[in-house]
Amino acid sequence: MKYAIFGRVIDSVSDEALENGMVLVDGERISYVGERNEALITEEMQVIDAGEGTVMPGFIDAHMHLSGTESRHSTGTSHFDCLLTAVKDMSDLVDAGVTGVRDMSLFGKPLKAAVENGNVKGPRITPGGRVLSVSAGHCDFDTNLTVEEANKNDLTGYLMDGVEECLKGVRQQFRDGAEFIKICATGGVSSAVDNLNDVQFSNEELKVIVEEAKRHGTYVTAHCTGTAGTLQALKAGIGCVEHGVMLDEACIRIMKEKDIPLVTTLSVALGIADMKNLPDFMMKKAVSVKESAMRSFRMAHEAGIRVALGTDYSNTPNTPFEHIGKEFYSLTRCGYTPMEAIKAGTINGAFLMRKDKEIGTLEEGKLADLVIVDGNPLEDILVLADAANVKLVMIGGKILKKIS
Repeated sequence: MKYAIFGRVIDSVSDEALENGMVLVDGERISYVGERNEALITEEMQVIDAGEGTVMPGFIDAHMHLSGTESRHSTGTSHFDCLLTAVKDMSDLVDAGVTGVRDMSLFGKPLKAAVENGNVKGPRITPGGRVLSVSAGHCDFDTNLTVEEANKNDLTGYLMDGVEECLKGVRQQFRDGAEFIKICATGGVSSAVDNLNDVQFSNEELKVIVEEAKRHGTYVTAHCTGTAGTLQALKAGIGCVEHGVMLDEACIRIMKEKDIPLVTTLSVALGIADMKNLPDFMMKKAVSVKESAMRSFRMAHEAGIRVALGTDYSNTPNTPFEHIGKEFYSLTRCGYTPMEAIKAGTINGAFLMRKDKEIGTLEEGKLADLVIVDGNPLEDILVLADAANVKLVMIGGKILKKIS
């Protein structure tokens, strides 16, 4: 199909919107982005007018766990139930304007294949396998199980201890289709058996993890809350920081020097204290990180750190996918402009998906992953925070959502 799309255009390249813009789509790719030019329109093109809305790149969530284990759509706890739930969740993501995700779960590889083959409705996926953790660490959620039982049952975490197990654990993730590796460098808010400031892996363990990822031509990203574990992981050579809620000047300096990106999850960090039906231990931890999270991202902003938007949403009543765009607003609460927030959720996310040459911006030759939203997000970033405002979603030139 060929399309001519009129309206305000945010391309995630320029710092300004093109008010009387036009995007032409030919098949799966963009053939033109610029001023509206009727002379370029042919009879075979389907014309779409955004009206007072805005045409922009599809949203990219760089921190997602497509496991279906916590979703409100859940119908059971078996792996089969969870996989089917994840399929439904992916449809909700697309309806909210999400056209790309960086996933950390066991299901990333098969879900990616199902989307690419057109078997299910979903965003583009860069799978990272399960999140690697030490026992009694951030991903050790049921200590009544043996480590072996936990690794058999858990869809998002994988436990390993010692250098040899770390090597095998990383290789297992690549065997399961991982295109990058995620580890837990510190404790976390959602884990009951550790503290926020706990340092997880030893230096020797981190060394073998990072080296093995490099041998596979990719990078390690790290869950980071506490400062000491974050600094240790940065010194060990990780390529990305997730959450980063307790960064200090030493962390910022290394990240700036090595161009190490930071992934947000601010909507959860800033809002978890107001969420319902959470365990007491989680609430206490959540309250303690709210201010430090905002401070960390202000520091990152001042230093010019590359920031990518991630949510850690799981489609629960507290984190419904129809409001996943609240993450853009959360960034603006930390001093980022609406345009900076939009670039975090488009081109910077594409960079971490390792697909920034193909997606993340509206440019001639790139894949036609775009959305049309009501209103102007540069004037009111909250228009991105509700799936009802997302009027059209296109992935690879195919329309997956359209509201008249």
